[in-house]
Amino acid sequence: MTSVGCVIAESLRVAQTRLARVAAKILPSRSARVSIVAAVSSFVSRWVVRREHPVGARDLDADGVLGDGALEQWIHDARDAYLERCAVVQRMIHESELLVRMRMSGLPRAATFGRPATVVVSAGVTEVYPTAFTMAFRVRSYGQVGDNVVNATCRVSLEDPTTGDPCELGNDVRDELIALEHSARHTN
Repeated sequence: MTSVGCVIAESLRVAQTRLARVAAKILPSRSARVSIVAAVSSFVSRWVVRREHPVGARDLDADGVLGDGALEQWIHDARDAYLERCAVVQRMIHESELLVRMRMSGLPRAATFGRPATVVVSAGVTEVYPTAFTMAFRVRSYGQVGDNVVNATCRVSLEDPTTGDPCELGNDVRDELIALEHSARHTN
């Protein structure tokens, strides 16, 4: 190494040592630091539908916490609001007199949310299959210590009321659902 290279290397080592000493004085030790991840409940994403529900006495169960009936109704409202935006799906439902079937998964008991002041439910579609699509819901409570965020999904199909068989959705439904997701403007 040339003498200029040695001088630069030594200067860099000195600067790093000084920086380490200053950092040790002003920054807490690694073990004392709190992770920012622990302070954040979840990230916010875009949703086609977002419904805000002030929690009233009628929404609480006998124990004074959020009741399952209220949460289920709010999920159904979000689903219906999403489906109202789907002209192709609505046409299929009305022309063929189809039933909308929803099979939930991942939704905990409403009591998990405690007694919040407000619950926000958002809805979107995440997957499309030949005879069904997957809707995602984010349920977020506000107004109490330890606000909660829960993600749940459901499989939605349009079924023939006589046979119970799911109908083929086709490319028009797929394209409509994709377009809706691209236009999502609500956050939760």
